[in-house]
Amino acid sequence: MIRALGCSTTLAVFLLFILPGCGGDKQREAPPPAPPTTVAQGAPTTVAPAAKGEGEGEPAPLLAWADGSPEEGSAPLTVEFKADIEGGTPPLKYQWSFGDGTPNASEPNPKHTYEKPGKYRADLSVTDSAGDSDTDYLEIEVQ
Repeated sequence: MIRALGCSTTLAVFLLFILPGCGGDKQREAPPPAPPTTVAQGAPTTVAPAAKGEGEGEPAPLLAWADGSPEEGSAPLTVEFKADIEGGTPPLKYQWSFGDGTPNASEPNPKHTYEKPGKYRADLSVTDSAGDSDTDYLEIEVQ
């Protein structure tokens, strides 16, 4: 009887460990990797940031950046300023202060001539119709 019990135990262990590898217990395989996404050369790949309150009808927050060209040079130096804007609720109000005591400009992309050498800070302030605002500045060096 002990031999029959030992044989039965050996057979049970054999069946428990060997037969699952024979296809009786299929193991889950990891799904194949997704094919790589290809983008045509020269195609735009920029992803816009999610808007504040997206899906709720709220506009994205107003963001403003001051840019100008050239940023340095000899007097008299004429600089073409540019306000880069994202988000906000139109219409937008622009205010440029050129840092040299001359009157401010209220257009988005003004031109301004610096007559005297020095370092100047041109400030941009933008306000939208909902009251949101943002500011930025640009440093100009005139020799």
